[in-house]
Amino acid sequence: MAIAKRLISEGRMVHELNIGQPDISAIPIFSEAIASRAKKGYFSYSPFIGEQYLRETFARYLNYHFDRRNVSHLVVDTENVLVTVGASASLCNVFLALCNPGDEILVIEPFFPPYAGFLAVSGGVLKSVPTYAEKDFVLPPSEEIEKHITPRTKAILFNSPCNPSGKIFTPEEVTRLAKLAVKHDIFLISDEVYREMILGDQEPFSILQVQLEGNDMEILKNKMITIDSASKSFSLCGARIGFAVARPEIIEKVALVNVHTVASVSDLVQYGVARTYDHVLSNPSFFQELRKTYRDRLESAMEAIKTYLPNVIAPKPAGAFYLMLQFPEFEDISEFCLYLLEKFNVGNETVALTPAPSFYLTPGRGKNEVRLALVVSPEKIRKSIFIISEALKSFRLYQEMQKKPTLSASPQKGKGADRFRSPA
Repeated sequence: MAIAKRLISEGRMVHELNIGQPDISAIPIFSEAIASRAKKGYFSYSPFIGEQYLRETFARYLNYHFDRRNVSHLVVDTENVLVTVGASASLCNVFLALCNPGDEILVIEPFFPPYAGFLAVSGGVLKSVPTYAEKDFVLPPSEEIEKHITPRTKAILFNSPCNPSGKIFTPEEVTRLAKLAVKHDIFLISDEVYREMILGDQEPFSILQVQLEGNDMEILKNKMITIDSASKSFSLCGARIGFAVARPEIIEKVALVNVHTVASVSDLVQYGVARTYDHVLSNPSFFQELRKTYRDRLESAMEAIKTYLPNVIAPKPAGAFYLMLQFPEFEDISEFCLYLLEKFNVGNETVALTPAPSFYLTPGRGKNEVRLALVVSPEKIRKSIFIISEALKSFRLYQEMQKKPTLSASPQKGKGADRFRSPA
């Protein structure tokens, strides 16, 4: 990011496909609401659990999210909702509430890299269960997952739709994770911040939709935590409003952490986000249009990859707004990503990508992969992929030049011979 910003300041056009910051303007109702509220000139502390009106509105939104599709789900009430400073603080506070130093959280790999940092604050340890691009990131059998569970395991964490893979876990996969949580008496944490980012026909399956038999369902209700956010759905990344959804007893404990970390969330911003959720509840076409925007971007990317990068492995994502690209010719793609950004351009334009090793814990994983974010227009995505293909050709020549032995000069008689003396 720092390199990209420096190049931009120097006049280079950088297509920043390395970060999940959409170029789409924030939903207008948010700005209108906070401007109206700000005119009153009074800003106060809010309850450390979040403003009642936002908690109630978000609960209504979640229930509507399932009801409009006519699917069974747990009913979410106001007391099930905690408001935090983004999903990041929500996860960090959940980890602080759950973990003692040395306790483990099991995460499905690849995963959002900051998870490790959020957990480190509590002294916890992140362990991973691998999934693979070649197998469309399908969850391994339960027996394989159980091999990673130890007496120190406190929770299983998964992200669906997933950043970076775009994977949407099926009802069968999510239910298997729920059964493992019940069997081993551990928590199940579902990061669902991309719930509205659907790129195909597959709808996400929330842990709030899981149905287990008999007493197992009651046990699960006390072990499930859903993480959500307003950031991606409304292009409000900078507003920093996130949520944790769980049984009231769990919410109360996490809220006690919240009060000692952030004290309270901006009342002004909470008001704007509440008005935003109210708006989409009465205007459901908003998310339909949002999905179309990202589907158009994805189709443009897939067509460009087929045209310009035919040898690259690119599983088509079902959700979120990222592509994981695997370059078989590389052992380590990091050098190419830096070359593309710093040493190459087409008409003063270049591209920033994210090398994928940071999305894995398993040693060696992701070294020939990059993540590409669909955060610019279809035209810019296609142009970016063309630039990547041209940079690959240039990089191969660059590597060949690096391999050639340099000419060694031998001492010459006469004038200037001392210029080639060996150092003392």
